[in-house]
Amino acid sequence: MKVEIIYEKKYPHDDLSLLNEQIEPNDTDTLEYKSFAELIESIQANTVYTLIPERVRTSKEFIHAAIKISEQFELDIRIERHIDRISVRYSFDCCGCLRGINRVFGMADQFYFFTDIYDHDITVVLDFFTHISHRIKR
Repeated sequence: MKVEIIYEKKYPHDDLSLLNEQIEPNDTDTLEYKSFAELIESIQANTVYTLIPERVRTSKEFIHAAIKISEQFELDIRIERHIDRISVRYSFDCCGCLRGINRVFGMADQFYFFTDIYDHDITVVLDFFTHISHRIKR
């Protein structure tokens, strides 16, 4: 699984890690799985990707809008090109008035929220698909 980093920028921020509680792992939370790399390799080996030319063209607008929002609000950003999509990862601490981010959310096909990772309160990952994924063995 090759991931190309298209753009990345981090802004200085206060270290709030001392405010976070340490959570002890629970013995019942451990499950036996393949390694993550083996799982992804298995999925990709059984997948065919079909390019959507129009989505590739509009992905440039998605990337440009994501960078613009990052610069405007000084949000840490990482943009990656995956086999089937462009992913934008914003990381920031709790704040308000991020009205402009609506445009990037509206362009994304799916998004995920995470808390307390990458040294920030909130991380949002937005995916913009450039390919259709066809699973062969499911």
